[in-house]
Amino acid sequence: MTSIFHTRTLVNASAEALFDFHSDPNNLTVVMPPSLKLVSLKTDGPAQEGRLIELDCRDWWVIPMRWTCRWKTVRRPDLLEDEIVKGPFAVFIHQHRFEAQGPDRCLMHDTITYQWGRSWWGRLVSETGVRLYLTLLFKYRHYRTRKWALGA
Repeated sequence: MTSIFHTRTLVNASAEALFDFHSDPNNLTVVMPPSLKLVSLKTDGPAQEGRLIELDCRDWWVIPMRWTCRWKTVRRPDLLEDEIVKGPFAVFIHQHRFEAQGPDRCLMHDTITYQWGRSWWGRLVSETGVRLYLTLLFKYRHYRTRKWALGA
């Protein structure tokens, strides 16, 4: 059974600008918290349906996390969706939606559908530890995105 996490924030940037920013995997380092270190990033370029992204990270500077994700849906300027192909989750689908609120304001939504493990234990971890981690991670990511938008 999957879990769903959703958060949103108002950003002083157009939907197009936010789409362009988030469709470039090289911008991950702009929104990553200091406790998450990107060791390597492999991709063939910006978001394109079917294109892969390989990430090698260290969480809390020591815990290895290796992910391979695929861009599932790319619909400029309002939707980016990627899904895990290989990594620490049985299911992990990340949807970015950009809802224009005028020419230079956008309501940015992040929705994560995820499943860590397949048993009752995995469900318990998903609904406690993973949810808390995602809450903290996306508070930081949205803060950094808003800060980026002020300088964009």
